[in-house]
Amino acid sequence: MKTMMIIPTYWGRESDVGWQEGDAVYDHATPLDTEGTLARALKSLQVLEDRDFQLVILACATGEAIEDEVEAKVRGIVNQTCPGVETFIFSHSHLRAVQKVLEEAGQGEYAALLSLQGYSNIRNMGLFVPLVMGAEVVVLIDDDEVFEDPDFMRKAREFIGGRLLGTTIDGVAGYYLNEDGDYYDKVRKEPWMTYWDRFGSKAEAFDEIIGVEKPRLKCTPFAFGGCMVIHRNLFRVVPFDPRITRGEDTDYVINARMFGFNFFLDNQLAIKHLPPPKAHPIWQRFREDIYRLLYDRSKIVSQEKRPNMVLVEPEDFDPYPGAFLKDDLEDKILKTNLILALDYLADNDVQACRETLQNIWLARTDAVPKDNTFLNYLALQARWRDLCRYIEKEDKVKAQMLDIIRRGGIYYEEEQRQKARLKELYARGREPVTPDELAQLEFFADLTMEELEVLSRICDVGFYTEDEVILNEGQIGNTLYIVRSGSVRVVKGAPFEEVVLARVSKGEQLGELSLIADTPHMATVVADEPARIITIEKEAFFKVLDANGQIARKLLLRLAKTLGERLKETHERHLSLKTRAEMDVYMLL
Repeated sequence: MKTMMIIPTYWGRESDVGWQEGDAVYDHATPLDTEGTLARALKSLQVLEDRDFQLVILACATGEAIEDEVEAKVRGIVNQTCPGVETFIFSHSHLRAVQKVLEEAGQGEYAALLSLQGYSNIRNMGLFVPLVMGAEVVVLIDDDEVFEDPDFMRKAREFIGGRLLGTTIDGVAGYYLNEDGDYYDKVRKEPWMTYWDRFGSKAEAFDEIIGVEKPRLKCTPFAFGGCMVIHRNLFRVVPFDPRITRGEDTDYVINARMFGFNFFLDNQLAIKHLPPPKAHPIWQRFREDIYRLLYDRSKIVSQEKRPNMVLVEPEDFDPYPGAFLKDDLEDKILKTNLILALDYLADNDVQACRETLQNIWLARTDAVPKDNTFLNYLALQARWRDLCRYIEKEDKVKAQMLDIIRRGGIYYEEEQRQKARLKELYARGREPVTPDELAQLEFFADLTMEELEVLSRICDVGFYTEDEVILNEGQIGNTLYIVRSGSVRVVKGAPFEEVVLARVSKGEQLGELSLIADTPHMATVVADEPARIITIEKEAFFKVLDANGQIARKLLLRLAKTLGERLKETHERHLSLKTRAEMDVYMLL
């Protein structure tokens, strides 16, 4: 299964500037004048035994003014660390280019679904880029994590897309290990947690699902955004909800369950989580929890029966987050904030006390959704599903987006320079096609040296670098192509998901039908390696035939023979497939 690993990385203004009004807010955005944790995460990829995946790094800036600096910073880090897998950087410049493709295709309403601001939007970009690139499996990782298990990627792919007791495995959650190698959150119990035992509920959930050895896979009510594996069947239907500002991972499990998809936790899939110290005060982190939990509860409460959907209850997500999605949520918020406010007051932190009391008011006013959160999410989901379907069926749009993503390839610029140098060297040492060279080709075997001399005058030679497209499927053909050196492949489908139909080597030709009919090419031809291609244009070809009856007779006979052989091969292949299918049916009877 084609797999892509996604690592978002968050960057803010330099330390002496800090956060500015209008900037996005993240838990620990790395100041541009520091190195952060990304390099550490990338270096840890070296421990992985299975590196059969592509890596996409989402370079996210907190503000528009630093977007270019962030992209350059991340590119520099990746170049220095050399992850050892094919790596692409996708940042704000690539996002704008992708949005422009949609707008120019008359699909501007979809462009608003794509953003690199806010946790959920960034997670969605971590689904969209793999969709465009034809991935079946996405592995979501965060930049403050470290791989220690050499078998991580094998485990990540082991069950995804399969079935467990008749149930599809659409998503697999792993879990975090702290610096001590435990799966518990490292927190100290304090009095204000008396009615808000979130960490106790999480510990209970972790013990039930992670701590019990068997079965290895268990249906899970929670997930960790930095250790999630999602199958294409799920991510092309269910997006992350941009209206939830944090806790988007567990919210995604809820959304997936509503649409009948199944998330399991694998108690052998773990990653070391080493986040920087939390920068925000307790009252602020609590406020964010208030908003997200009231939002999630609202989404559950406002559900309606819909075809192909499942009605979920808070109890389905016990012990966590279910314990915080029930009718006593407001009571827990009130009591907890009163105790926390008293703690702040005892420490003589009057401002923090005021902010904590403000949480009580917000929980009854601004944090309560005023609209139908369930219906709003359904509208978002429908647009996301339509966008994914559109991308999958519109090859031209997908090809344009693939080209944009390729430009983010970490070695893209160097590869382009190398290709330019190769073309320049070829242009300097270009050799004309000679009659002797044509005489070696079976297609011209019936011609005399004098006739080959005439034909050589209308031959041109092109040079193509590795993976460069020679001709496109659907393009009207008017040229005969002969491989002078190197080899080419005939493919169907977009890049990254192409199917190879045939390979053509030195001395073989393509496009014979183009010389006698104005038909579109049925496949795309791409250079397997640096290749020199002899070309004969249709117009020049017929001028030679009009002026020389002998050449015309011989080449048209050769053309008829070649096309006849191709038709016979196709017919025999069809009969072979038909016979094989009949045998399969016979074996079933």
